[in-house]
Amino acid sequence: MSGPVPNPLAHGPTPAAVPGLECDPSARPPSVAPSRVPDAVRSQPPATLPRAVGEAPACELPSTTTSTHGLVAQGVHTNHAPKVGMTFQTEKEAYEFYSSHARNVGFSFRKSHSKSRADGTLCSKYYVCSNEGQPVVTAKPGRKQRPSTRSDCKARIQFNISREGVWTVQKALLEHNHLLASLDMPHMLRSQRRIAESDRQMLNQMRREGITAADIQRVLQQCSGGGENVHLLKKGSKNQYLEPNYAQSLLEYLKNKQLDNPSFFYAVQLNDDGRIANFFWTDGQAIVDYTCFGDAVSFDTTFERSRFEMPFTPFVGTNHHKQTIVFGAALLYDESSESFLWLFQTFLTAMSGKQPAIILTDQSDEISKAIRLVFLNSVHRIGLHQICHGASKHVNHVICNHPHFLSDFKGCVYEQKSLASFDLKWKEMLSAYNLEGNTWMENLYARREKWAPVYCHDSFYADMMSAQSNEGRKSTFRKFRRKLSLPDFIEEYEKCITSLRRNELEEDYKSRHTNPVPFFPDLPMLKIASESFTRNLYSDFEEELKKSFTLSCTLLSQDGTISTYKFMPTDYEGEAHAVFNSDDVTVSCSCKMYERTGMLCKHALRVFNLSNVFELPSHYIFKRWTKDAKAGMFCCRVNDQSGAENVMSRCAHISQKIHSVALRCSTSENALQFLESGVDRLLWEVENLSSSTNLNGNDICQSLES
Repeated sequence: MSGPVPNPLAHGPTPAAVPGLECDPSARPPSVAPSRVPDAVRSQPPATLPRAVGEAPACELPSTTTSTHGLVAQGVHTNHAPKVGMTFQTEKEAYEFYSSHARNVGFSFRKSHSKSRADGTLCSKYYVCSNEGQPVVTAKPGRKQRPSTRSDCKARIQFNISREGVWTVQKALLEHNHLLASLDMPHMLRSQRRIAESDRQMLNQMRREGITAADIQRVLQQCSGGGENVHLLKKGSKNQYLEPNYAQSLLEYLKNKQLDNPSFFYAVQLNDDGRIANFFWTDGQAIVDYTCFGDAVSFDTTFERSRFEMPFTPFVGTNHHKQTIVFGAALLYDESSESFLWLFQTFLTAMSGKQPAIILTDQSDEISKAIRLVFLNSVHRIGLHQICHGASKHVNHVICNHPHFLSDFKGCVYEQKSLASFDLKWKEMLSAYNLEGNTWMENLYARREKWAPVYCHDSFYADMMSAQSNEGRKSTFRKFRRKLSLPDFIEEYEKCITSLRRNELEEDYKSRHTNPVPFFPDLPMLKIASESFTRNLYSDFEEELKKSFTLSCTLLSQDGTISTYKFMPTDYEGEAHAVFNSDDVTVSCSCKMYERTGMLCKHALRVFNLSNVFELPSHYIFKRWTKDAKAGMFCCRVNDQSGAENVMSRCAHISQKIHSVALRCSTSENALQFLESGVDRLLWEVENLSSSTNLNGNDICQSLES
């Protein structure tokens, strides 16, 4: 793909075409959009699945209950206390049984961590009392402390799941260390606030008629014979959908963006009742960026919900300057596997099906499931930024009481010396802060191969798992860590994108028009590196070269053109080995830095020096990190000068022409091949024209190959 091509799938439904934008208090998770949403991004009506750890919303599992409480699925051990050895044929039966027990006893529960076999099938699942865990302490002085229900209650049940899907009680702790709900309060327990389908339809209709949440509550109480029979509290009748005026505003914003730039892509997903559930959007420049730098993607779900209660989830990468770039963004109805599945499929549609080499996400079973179904050729890892964010929630009491814990935690998380060193640091940290037995820490360690850099040496991640990269992304989206109204959100998002692209343009200019001064000016390797790499990457390369001169190296063996070297361990890293082939001037190092980051390590550079290789081999100049990383890609950069609007209008008109021709040729393979070859010839001519023109950052349409 030589540049962003207008995509017929880019068109989302116009505001006028979307029926019933009203808030939907408790409709099922989103499923299918009407005909204007592209076929490639449609999904079947989703079945409700278990949600993320710590959540137990009103409609967590399909329920067979009516508006009268206390009923459980047929065949379940009604009113029995859990006992080791009890078996259930499905997850629903197991859940309903424990839900009935929790209601009778008077406590709320939630789903905790689970374990899977090597083939991905579930082998065990924990349900814990909602009071499990330590109270979260507010770190900032002067802020009002939020009431907490956590009392470190140990009550829980553990199910073992056979390969045939039979759920067996493996462990059951029944004693609680807190007050239990009285007989007139079980309807107020969060895990009991599930809504029957008949009630759901009635709620939807009342909201469409403009009935307030308070009036809905009174109606439900009258219909159910009292408040104790209503499966939601007053605040539970609110929803996560955009209000009608916000939904209309966002759709108009997306539609206008597409009118201004036909390469702008957006899609929406509607629920079964035709109400907007999920949004995704990206623009032509982001699509170009993904073409060049989409090998490593971070999908971030750690932002606070906006005031309209829809999670903001951007797709983020890093460019050739190691700066943060945004490939696209979404507002989601919820964080279910169905929503993520739709979003990932839509993202791939926008990016012409190109899959990243690696995708970094937070620790979520729902995200993992969707990734396994969509990103078939991608390596999935848990991002270190998301892990550090999770620590601030799950071990907040330790962070508040021990100022040095977070730095020790990060030091252990980013440990890359060796597996033994990582394990030792982890055990020392648990012991120092009395975290042995902490469920979150245990679960995190059990999945260490998914996130610890020392286990990820075979995966290219463009240095996105480094501490510096994570801090950069954190700084970029700092303003999205608070709740924003929709107008404020759109304004901040536009400012963010504009700032990121302005920073990249400035670095492009500096890299092309200024040359670093090598610390060895006459060394050919540094001269080639300074001419090839961007300034930031050259600094990293030069630093590795400096370190190479301090290494203690021994030649272990020589077999023809193959030489094997051993590097002595230091205080900062373990022993390393490198194999050099003088025939093709290639080097392989056990530290795997080149495989992980695309930049040669100090061990390899030391071997080159010992082998009298003083020029940087061209096959180790990774184009991704060079000044010409975007060579052949055209991007639109708008300035404030007069005439810019006319130029952009012409660009949009030409883009629409090409779009129309591509659609006309879509029924013939020969026609498409002819069109593509013609576009390639035209691109070559434009690049030649551009190279002879004095291009600068104020050009409207410019090639980065100048």
